Amino acid sequence: MKLQYKTQGFTIDEKALSVISEDGTTRALRPKTCQLLIILLKNSGQVVTKQQLLDAVWASSVVDEQVIFQSIKEIRQLFQDHDVIKTLPKQGYIWLPNVKTSHVISSVIGPPYMRFVVVLLIVTAFSLNYFWFSSAPNTSFNSDIAGSVVILPTVNNIEGNDHSWVRLGMMDQVIQRLPNHDKFGILQTDYVLEVLARANVPLQNIKPHHVGDIFQVSGAELLVSTKLSGTPHDYQLSYTFYYRKAQTKGVLFSTDPQLLIDKLVKELNLALGVSDDSNHGYYHSDFSDEMLGVAIDLRLENNHLAAKELLEVIVLKDPNNLTAQRLFIETLLNLQQLAEATQQLAIALPLAQQQQDHSELTRLLYFQAINLIQNNSPTEAYGVIARAFKLAESYHDWLFMAYLTDLKAYLATQAQQFSKAEAYYHRAMHYHRVLKCPVGESSTWVRLGLLAKQQNNVEKQTFAFEQAKSIATQRELHQQVELIEQIGFK
Repeated sequence: MKLQYKTQGFTIDEKALSVISEDGTTRALRPKTCQLLIILLKNSGQVVTKQQLLDAVWASSVVDEQVIFQSIKEIRQLFQDHDVIKTLPKQGYIWLPNVKTSHVISSVIGPPYMRFVVVLLIVTAFSLNYFWFSSAPNTSFNSDIAGSVVILPTVNNIEGNDHSWVRLGMMDQVIQRLPNHDKFGILQTDYVLEVLARANVPLQNIKPHHVGDIFQVSGAELLVSTKLSGTPHDYQLSYTFYYRKAQTKGVLFSTDPQLLIDKLVKELNLALGVSDDSNHGYYHSDFSDEMLGVAIDLRLENNHLAAKELLEVIVLKDPNNLTAQRLFIETLLNLQQLAEATQQLAIALPLAQQQQDHSELTRLLYFQAINLIQNNSPTEAYGVIARAFKLAESYHDWLFMAYLTDLKAYLATQAQQFSKAEAYYHRAMHYHRVLKCPVGESSTWVRLGLLAKQQNNVEKQTFAFEQAKSIATQRELHQQVELIEQIGFK
């Protein structure tokens, strides 16, 4: 379900960030401007201060009040025949007209599923589930954790730009420090943000009551929430480990944020039942660049053009930032700019090999395979898939083992090798189940249904779509349910 606002003949969709006029025409409005409009609508008749707007809409960016003035101007231009916003000097803004709200089923945004490869590239369709498995495999395992571990963004309560890196940077350093295993997986930083969006959880203000929503839409068995407080050289990091039926809390103290990360990782390793074999100290985090967080926010808003511009700046400034390189390449593929994607892959792949970053190398090879498929080079794609799969398998990268197997199934389907394709999909299903990922499992059932449909096997088709919809419905994946219905199952 999603919330819509109706005022002055317009319908404003909170989730899609769209404005639709009475005749059904979608009116152009920037995502941030639409977010600001929604805040005014939510507080209709009440004063909303400039600081409230900055905190809610631009919390992850360093901006001045001019961005508010520009957005207010755009809104007034949209409602040009009406006096909709009253400015109160030194106080803020008030939305004047009446506002009606309603809950509706989420709409699906994206191309038809039959354009299989393109859909794989679009996160909002079935969500490219990026998990991060760092360092070497760890053979010590005493925990009953079997599924996914989610490290949430760190809440930063320390003022000043010196700590702007904390929200994603501290989170990502913790993820890098955690061991991988054949029974659980650590979600990668950018995918955590996608999970939060899927659960309709505000990225800037995660509360304890959101925990249930995150559990519901993910395969998580453990959620880790952290908050940094205190003053420089006198830090405290409070944490909560949320399990499905219990929780553990604690507070860590140090004069150095890096030492706090060491201490938190030690506590997490104890909770996971693994030994901490890593060296303590500073771990480079690509997400320490706050601009990367802004770029990810733009991608979550489906503003790929703006994300591309920002990511291009980041990779030019810091070409060794493999996360930015990979997100830049994925964005180019989303925009169907294949020639540019090919050029950027030629830059990023050698960097990943030099840095011996097995996780990013696997992901880059995956996108290279997709790029080759879209450029009608299936033979070359097979070789890249085989190389990437071998690497993913050696590091228990279950999610990308699943996605690479999906690509094998697609190529087998294109070659009319239907039995082989079906076997590949069932193998991919196994990999998704290791991580208890409902989106991945449901998506694979959809692909099996489409494969059966292509062979005119109504019985298998019906069964597969029923399985897909059942999983999506049970886990309240509303967008997934609609997409399943959209592609042929009612």
